Parts: sequence; C-alpha cells; structure tokens
Amino acid sequence: MQGNGTGDSAGRLAQVQRLATELAAKVRYAQIVARAIPPEQIAALVEAARLLQERGEPWPPLVGEVLQRVVDDMERPAEAEPVEGATDAEAAVANLTRFGEAFRRGEMSAGDPDRT
Repeated sequence: MQGNGTGDSAGRLAQVQRLATELAAKVRYAQIVARAIPPEQIAALVEAARLLQERGEPWPPLVGEVLQRVVDDMERPAEAEPVEGATDAEAAVANLTRFGEAFRRGEMSAGDPDRT
C-alpha cells in the first residue's frame, strides 16, 4: 500500500538534512586540520543545499557554516597552481563559485525565512 507521498517526501528531506550534516561535519574537520577536501564532497554539499532550498527547507546550521567557509576560502588568492587535468575539480570550483555568488546576493540562504 502506498501513501500520498507527503510522509515519504518529508522523510527523504529529513534524510537529506541528516546526510548533509554528516558530510558537512567531515568537511569541517578537514578544514580544521587543513586537509584537502575532495571536490566531490563540496559538490555534494552544494547540491544538498540547493535541494533543500528548492523545497523550502532550512539548511542544517553546520551546512551553512561550512559552505560559507568554503566560499570565503575561495575568495582568497590561491597559493598553489591548479593541477593540470583536474577538469572535475575545475567544474566543481566553477559550480561552487556560482553558488557562492548567489549566496552572497541572498538568492541562497541557510534557511533564514526572512531571505528569499
């Protein structure tokens, strides 16, 4: 027997929030200990934040904090040259740059109901 989907959808969004928080915790730890963060992890976190935003769900606080830190770090001049052939990483950085610009313009928010 299938339900109307509302409960399933809410459950799935709750799972997205939980998984995004877990991933944000891993990324935050990598930031603290100055380890490289795989671009795939940042891309997954951005996609989770976008999904939540599209559904009108708040971001878990740690997700917003980690993404803001990533955006802030990207605004600083790079100390190392880009790795040749890092097309996936470059694509992730380009997507995150666009995301960061939207975040600063207020198009994306960390669940603040007063922001649109």
